[in-house]
Amino acid sequence: PKVRSFADWNCSLFYKRVEADAVLDAFTDSDFHSGGTDAKGWILNTQIGLYKNVWLSAKWRTADEILTEYGQLAIDTLQIDINAVF
Repeated sequence: PKVRSFADWNCSLFYKRVEADAVLDAFTDSDFHSGGTDAKGWILNTQIGLYKNVWLSAKWRTADEILTEYGQLAIDTLQIDINAVF
């Protein structure tokens, strides 16, 4: 549901796994594990209404490398946005 009023909220959590060379790098999500493949992790998305037609959106991504031949690369990303509709 859309968050458009004060105290409305929305939250989602899901798991994502992209095997090595499963997708062309040009088509992967550049925010998850800095793009590319060979990554697994969680994505948490939440939105909360601050005022009529104004809301705060936050998305946290945590991704780990699947193949750990040379050590595991872990990348966490937090994105925060304030949105308004006129």
